[in-house]
Amino acid sequence: MNANMRVPLTPMHRRRLRALLGAFAAGLIVLLGRAFQVQVLEHGRWAAIAAEQQRQRVALPARRGAIRDRAGRPLALTRESYRLAVAPREVRDRTGLAAALRRELGLPPAWVARAVDRRRAWVVLPGRYEPEQWRRLRRWRGVHGERVLERFYPYGELARSLLGGVDADGRARGGLEQEFDSLLAGRPGEAIVRRGPDGRPRGTVPVRPPQDGADLWVSLDLRLQDVVEAALDRALTSTGAQGGDILVVDPRTGDLLAAASRRPGGRAWAAAVEPVEPGSTLKPFVFAALLARGRLRAHETVDGENGQWTWQGRTVRDVHPYARLSTLDVLRVSSNVGTIKLALRLRPEELYIALRAFGFGTPTGIDYPIEAAGRLPLPARWTSWTRASVPIGYEISATPLQLVYAYAALARDGILLEPRLVLAAREAGGHWRWERPVQPVRQAVPPTVARTLTGWLEEVVRGGTATEATLATLRVAGKTGTARRVRAGGYRGGYTASFVGYLPAEAPRAVVLVKLDDPRTAIYGGAVAAPVFREVVQALLAEGAPLRPPAAVPPTRAALAPADAPGPYVFAVAPVASPRTQQRDRSTRVPDVVGLPLHQAVHRLLRAGLRPQIHGVWRAIRIDPPAGTPLAPGAVVHLFGEGPADAGLP
Repeated sequence: MNANMRVPLTPMHRRRLRALLGAFAAGLIVLLGRAFQVQVLEHGRWAAIAAEQQRQRVALPARRGAIRDRAGRPLALTRESYRLAVAPREVRDRTGLAAALRRELGLPPAWVARAVDRRRAWVVLPGRYEPEQWRRLRRWRGVHGERVLERFYPYGELARSLLGGVDADGRARGGLEQEFDSLLAGRPGEAIVRRGPDGRPRGTVPVRPPQDGADLWVSLDLRLQDVVEAALDRALTSTGAQGGDILVVDPRTGDLLAAASRRPGGRAWAAAVEPVEPGSTLKPFVFAALLARGRLRAHETVDGENGQWTWQGRTVRDVHPYARLSTLDVLRVSSNVGTIKLALRLRPEELYIALRAFGFGTPTGIDYPIEAAGRLPLPARWTSWTRASVPIGYEISATPLQLVYAYAALARDGILLEPRLVLAAREAGGHWRWERPVQPVRQAVPPTVARTLTGWLEEVVRGGTATEATLATLRVAGKTGTARRVRAGGYRGGYTASFVGYLPAEAPRAVVLVKLDDPRTAIYGGAVAAPVFREVVQALLAEGAPLRPPAAVPPTRAALAPADAPGPYVFAVAPVASPRTQQRDRSTRVPDVVGLPLHQAVHRLLRAGLRPQIHGVWRAIRIDPPAGTPLAPGAVVHLFGEGPADAGLP
């Protein structure tokens, strides 16, 4: 057979060939149609997907605002650094870049060689680098940088219980960092990161710049804080105490100048969140209530019962036996018997109102995320023994913060002030966002009563239970306290020893509270807390230096002029008020309390920030000014009850 002869196709072969060609043509048509769909009809969609794969939107972190002390010294800062990487295949001048990496970053030869090795797509350089180093390297093609912001506390653990912290993810954790997080954090920006075929970043295009956070200026004085924390640490070591607190307040402004707290394993600011029974440090406020209501005369005497007195089936004891004591001596020697006898001249409602006027039983409102209110039971819940317990500092609890501001009210002629911890906020551009003015809360007692009591408290230091707090060059007024600590539902075991004093007594510039928990060397406030007070003050006044440097870094602030200072030892506290100060409307309206039991009516008026004067008992029948009247905080309102004004007196 001839090899060139063509074999005729059978009908079956022809059918198969036609089917194969048809399938090929159909496939080609589908492929062309799909290409037309992708390239023409759906071009925008697929282009967007490709762009999305090549670009990524990322957040640009904002710089967190600084926290500075009253003199402008940094307590918390945000440190800016950069992570650097090199894409060797983008590098054009390998020799020049290698020299720059050695010169600017001090990289070892092995890392320099790796950074310019074209066989590698991406090389992350070790460590983090300063912004100036990044600015000098960014001009080199192939060098990429990522901004990193880290919270930094220049003075380590100093004042950290007040400041709080920021975790690795930038979330505020406690303290001022948490309380003012919305101000400090700022607003993040946005950028687009371009990526190459290998997925590596190939450049960043900013879309919206970040808005940096505002700076906070706080009332703390860094030097005082250092002195106070060191003194507390020494006191815990020397006395064997399990914990303690020291607070320093300027009674003229309410500024918290220094605050130290120590607890086993604790990080929170215990002075604001841990109320304790104040013991004898509460007694001056009982005497203030008696003086303000005319129930006490300076030269009358009280039977001391030789240090032991039984009332309502319970026995009250003094540390030392006394026969008869003048009212001044009752406070000077801290007689429990004498104090209770005098306090029984007050109705429960009257003592309750007097203590609430000094801030007991309600939070101070300081700029801190959490604060305990303490405990001051309503008069309706008082038992007969409560009337004897409260005057000597039991069945009532207060935080060290509440106690020091109550004493600051005595030092400031009876005016209770709002605590000031944060003085001002300044935006990143330099504009002062707001400044906090000095704000009185109420007139707790008349000025004459406060001055009289200051004189009596001087006698406590001069010849009473607080002689260890005496200073040779300054007049000090103060009171000691010793209280049993509640454990397992009863008074078992340890004690709280405390002393609160202010100086100079004739023109107070500082109030200092010292409290030690479970001291082992002695239990009395006069023996362990008063010497720590003296040590703190002596350290602050060493060589006649002012209690803080007079320079005030923030603009619009000036230190107290020497001509204004009353003596050689003063807190040079910079004024913060200015024409830009934004005053809040603090007026309050008299609540409608007519028809309520008297104790409920008193409670509502106190919560409204008013000072009720009670006339009568049982149920409120009239109030003057009437309900709805706008009044300034601390204004006096007259509350009239059904019974006679002297009903219920012992």
